[in-house]
Amino acid sequence: MVFALDVGTRKIAGLLASIDENERIIIHDIVIKEHEHRAMLDGQIHDVDKVAKTVRKVKEELEKRNNIKLDKVAVALAGRFLNTQIGKYTENVTQFSEINSELITRIELAAVDNAVEKLQKENMYCVGYSVIRYELDDTWLKSLQGLRGSKASVEVVTAFLPVQVVDAMVSVLRKVNLTMTHMTLEPIAAINVTVPEDLRILNIAMIDVGAGTSDIAISREGTIIAYGMVPLAGDEITEAITKALLVDFSTAEEIKRWLADGKEAYTYRNILDKEKQIHRKELINIISPVLENITKNIADEILKLNGEKPQVVMVIGGGAKVPGFIENLAKYLEIDSEKISLKDAKNLNIEDKTEIIQGSEFVTPIGIAYTALTKSGAIFEQVYVNDTPIQLIGFTGSHTIGDVLLQCGYTMADIMGRPGNSLILEVNGKMLVKKGQMPVPAPIFVNGRKANIRDKVRHGDKIEIGRPKHGDAIKVRLYDIVPPIYLKIKDRIKNFYPPVMLNGMVTRENVALKDGDKIEYDPVYIKSIRKELEKELASVEFFYNDVYMEKKVGEVRIFRNDLELKDENKAEPGETLKVVISETPITIKDITKGEIKKVNIILNGERTTIEKDSLLYNVNGVIVSKEYQIKNGDKIYSTVSEESGIIVADILQLFDIDLRKVKTYRLLKNGKNAYFTELLEDGDEITFTYELK
Repeated sequence: MVFALDVGTRKIAGLLASIDENERIIIHDIVIKEHEHRAMLDGQIHDVDKVAKTVRKVKEELEKRNNIKLDKVAVALAGRFLNTQIGKYTENVTQFSEINSELITRIELAAVDNAVEKLQKENMYCVGYSVIRYELDDTWLKSLQGLRGSKASVEVVTAFLPVQVVDAMVSVLRKVNLTMTHMTLEPIAAINVTVPEDLRILNIAMIDVGAGTSDIAISREGTIIAYGMVPLAGDEITEAITKALLVDFSTAEEIKRWLADGKEAYTYRNILDKEKQIHRKELINIISPVLENITKNIADEILKLNGEKPQVVMVIGGGAKVPGFIENLAKYLEIDSEKISLKDAKNLNIEDKTEIIQGSEFVTPIGIAYTALTKSGAIFEQVYVNDTPIQLIGFTGSHTIGDVLLQCGYTMADIMGRPGNSLILEVNGKMLVKKGQMPVPAPIFVNGRKANIRDKVRHGDKIEIGRPKHGDAIKVRLYDIVPPIYLKIKDRIKNFYPPVMLNGMVTRENVALKDGDKIEYDPVYIKSIRKELEKELASVEFFYNDVYMEKKVGEVRIFRNDLELKDENKAEPGETLKVVISETPITIKDITKGEIKKVNIILNGERTTIEKDSLLYNVNGVIVSKEYQIKNGDKIYSTVSEESGIIVADILQLFDIDLRKVKTYRLLKNGKNAYFTELLEDGDEITFTYELK
């Protein structure tokens, strides 16, 4: 059973049908809905969402009434912007034991490909074709099935529509979760069901008069020879009524249908809220000029396609039911009106289980179902995706794997995978985006060989696709954004983490970050790094004047390349600095300045100050100098020396001499000879000269 969908300018018809062994079409159910708004004009979809809304209603009602789930559909396109082309192809078939259906399809599609190459317009899809002629070894044959020979040829007439026409239909179906498994042209669908092959020996013109377009197909000498279209149909009649009677489009449609019912008078309300009545004869006079224009254009197109008057004309579609259509068409074709018939769907080879199939407007949806059930009239190349047959929409001769996968419901995420979620952070006032992990695309093979989505496919190719590996969401921690300062100490690296404000709060932990987090930090002073490193130095514990003290033994020096940094210098997160730690013993002079006495004198004619520590230092009962290196457990005391004054000998600290090498010297204090042990007072004048040995 197939779900056939006729998306017309005014109505959408959904049909459930199957076929028996005698090719009798069994109609199981049908639902017809009118568009709520004019979402289509001249057979072309103008508002995808509104059309999809009506299609959904049809689909859901069929599903509910028949307790089934519909996910595949057959459709046909109106011939608006139709372009046709003849294609031919010949192939050597000597290697085949007999010609089978698969080979016939391949030869036919090669002929279609030839027609595509001849087409002068760009961005066109081939939406249907009919075989004009088969030949085997230069002999015309009705069919090639089961035969053998050397050279098989086929000639086809192909129908092309703009890409956007097909894409609009595909968009509508995707919005209601339907996959198109069959597509053809409306006149192809209609003629296939109204003019079976045995009748095509006659020169028949079939016209499908809808609301927006009048589609034409011509048969002659056993085949379909041409397709055409006139962009005039029932809506032109409705619009003429709208303008003449001042009614809205919907009311005009009702009045037009009343005219087809044969009643004499109709009461309506115009847009000025005035109740009016119109008689049948008046309305015919209103629409006659429009009707004549439509039928004249249709007749001209038939004569152009056929080259002469047709023997018979079959008319279908609701737009042809208005009085005068058949008579006007006969006039402009210059044939007897008895040779023009308004085809009734109930007379087709069908079994109607709905008991509502009656009238010419049902022919096209039945024709769509018939072409889908018999796989005729469509221009699909067929490939397989994970063993499921897929018919490709719109023959272009260059379908890619990506086209195929998207058509059969795969999303780009299903094919390429989804990248992991990203994080957007604010770092020191600037936006920072951390992207998620990139996905790994799904593995794809065509006929067992590895492929990618840009590779082209041919009829019969077998595509296998696995599952992609989606990217993991990005996981970012605080120290990924504000890295530590790397301190290289000999052969190891120590990390120094700067203080950071996270969303206004100080944090010293490497917390996981969330989308929208606000991070602020400043460069780090070298002084802070030095204090942190000094904690690792060895300690010496001692008492000084009975007070417990602990001091670090060593010195920390920090370098950027070869430049030594000072405490007021700064370092940035992520920077690498070199650290040199030297172990320097602690001496008494490192822990105390002592009690310093000063005296200002004139030495050899220059003013100078002499300083002297007046304390004596005792370590564990032994008198030591200020240069003593303190050890763990030392008990250090300082006392005031009894001879704590500054004497002449203290001037020697200002001279870099070894007294043992002095041969003679002269020492004067205030102009008089003096001794080294004499006390100095402020203002004293000292003269000291010497001669070395």
